[in-house]
Amino acid sequence: MTQIGHALTGAAIGVLSLPPGASKKRAALQLAAFALLGNLPDLPFPGWGHDRYYFSHSLLVNLAAILALLMLLALLRPTRSSLGGVRVLLGGSLSWLSHLLLDSFYNHGKGVMILWPFSEGRLVLPLPWFSVMPAIPPPITPEMLRIYAIEFAFYFPLVLLAIYARYYKSYKIRSRLV
Repeated sequence: MTQIGHALTGAAIGVLSLPPGASKKRAALQLAAFALLGNLPDLPFPGWGHDRYYFSHSLLVNLAAILALLMLLALLRPTRSSLGGVRVLLGGSLSWLSHLLLDSFYNHGKGVMILWPFSEGRLVLPLPWFSVMPAIPPPITPEMLRIYAIEFAFYFPLVLLAIYARYYKSYKIRSRLV
């Protein structure tokens, strides 16, 4: 999967996780952070990402990393308003973990060893319209643009649905107050 689908899914979760009354600046920062969290298992850190796919795409490893990050945040004691509360932290965790499920939608022959190190079984839920990018992408080709367009067409409606759900919920709350 490309960064497009992971980022759009992370952004959709970010929309749903925004604290009530968030400023436009806060919303933009949160959506960017959630898009990045959606791509985290693929980031090219040493011993991480596609170099050690089984490791960076393991549910246990990712849950441990999320737990460590949450513990670090608890030690640093940031203000509730700076993070947005439990809703934002859970949404960020979900954005991060969504990566594992989304990668299972691609028939790249690998699947996702989601239960590694306890099992070498692979989660494979391929959707036939998703293609895999070449490992080392060449300059932009029509095939790459096609892959990006398909992912955008499939995942951007999630962002629109999240915006609609957030607006609809806000509208219902305001209409009850009137």
